[in-house]
Amino acid sequence: MTNTLWKTNWAETKLHFEQWWRREGLVLGSWGTGLKSPRPPHVAVTPPPAPTTPEQRHTDPQFVAQHIRYDMAQKIWPADILPLCWPDIGTVSLAPYLGATQEFAETNIWYHECITDPDTHPPLRFDAAHPACQLLETIVRETVAQSQGNYLVGMPAIIPNLDVLSELRGAAQLMTDLVDRAEWVHEKLQEIEAAYMLAFDRMYDLIKLDDGSMAFGYFMLWGAGKTGLLQCDVAAMISPRMFKRFVVPYLRQSCQFLQHSMFHVDGHQCLGHVDHLLDIEDLNAIEWTPDPQVPPGGDPYWYEMYRKILNANKAVWIANIDVNDVIPLLDAIGGKGVYLNVITADGVPLQEADVERMIKMVEPYR
Repeated sequence: MTNTLWKTNWAETKLHFEQWWRREGLVLGSWGTGLKSPRPPHVAVTPPPAPTTPEQRHTDPQFVAQHIRYDMAQKIWPADILPLCWPDIGTVSLAPYLGATQEFAETNIWYHECITDPDTHPPLRFDAAHPACQLLETIVRETVAQSQGNYLVGMPAIIPNLDVLSELRGAAQLMTDLVDRAEWVHEKLQEIEAAYMLAFDRMYDLIKLDDGSMAFGYFMLWGAGKTGLLQCDVAAMISPRMFKRFVVPYLRQSCQFLQHSMFHVDGHQCLGHVDHLLDIEDLNAIEWTPDPQVPPGGDPYWYEMYRKILNANKAVWIANIDVNDVIPLLDAIGGKGVYLNVITADGVPLQEADVERMIKMVEPYR
């Protein structure tokens, strides 16, 4: 994948990401695939015909790739916003590779479990010929081809661990398995870990840039070498002791597999696990997504936690920030190893002028 990116300050953004991963610098980004440009598109792109079904919207390689190109041609990427698309909106993309069935809605993909009898279900094995793997790789391959190197194609949400097993077994049943079938759970988690690495490697070969770097779609990450998001949303339902027993050993393997890794902490119910994450030496960064029941990411309530993460020699990815929260936040925790995901200015969606103003605001903290 050659580099003819439409983003004009790509060299600077790469440097900022490299510094962030080393806990030496700051990334100024925003959620999504870029900001809507008030100027003419980069190239004239005809939008594809609308799909007739939700399934076609997500599984027709030509539609997905053409729709993405049409959308990206109208975007801009000031500051460190990545020119990044992700051609699969599933949040646990490995699950269908291993047998879960998918249900398609306009803006979501749902999974349905496939393990009804643990005693007779065959081992979980990655199979490159599986229809779900073939389909997603075809979609990604077509998206890369139609990008023409003008934007990054992000790794789909290929992640391992309990979230995958939850989709294969069902969340409620998995909770009882953790008690009644602990050894079986460990066996499946190790099988999932092996499948994850094989699936990731194949997708990496499709999306990597000429220099071996890559982008991960969700949470807008870029890094030299294999760069991945790790998560365990199921952790909201288990104790820190169970997290240490069933999640941490496999996270360690994943972090050793990746050159750059970030863990997504989803909701305040998962905050009790942060200390265990800080103990994983090869984990490079931690992201915190506040749920609606708690203050947003830029609120002073979270400053102490951010300092704790940084003091453990890990970078921090801070979600749901308003422009007005940026300087108080940086005054409190500094700018070294901080990824700012700013989404609003005075409560309204971010615009180009807001980003240009922030670029000047944060410069003294770099």
